[in-house]
Amino acid sequence: MRNAVLALVLGTALWSVAGWLAHPRELWDVPAFWPMWGLAILCAGGLGLARDSRPLRDTGLLFLPIVGVLTVSTLQSGGGAGLLPLGLVAVAVLALPGLALAWLAQRLTAARR
Repeated sequence: MRNAVLALVLGTALWSVAGWLAHPRELWDVPAFWPMWGLAILCAGGLGLARDSRPLRDTGLLFLPIVGVLTVSTLQSGGGAGLLPLGLVAVAVLALPGLALAWLAQRLTAARR
């Protein structure tokens, strides 16, 4: 459970900073998004090393705050929610490398025990 809380807190912090740097544009339209994305992937791998790791849950909670940041920035700019389904798919695709690294880290850690 600690991993889940840590993943949510880390994700909220990372994506809030990225959203602040991107304001008023879309999150992934600014160059600052990509280093944050890489850092989130590394965080997912780090969470995968923990004893109580659940890669799917942890990576999902790490990348889920992107949806909140995108929703807030869209509402602030006067946009609608018409592209929300596409945004959810984009977030899922962006989370795949983090999921793969977390899964690999969990497998490597389990093999050493």
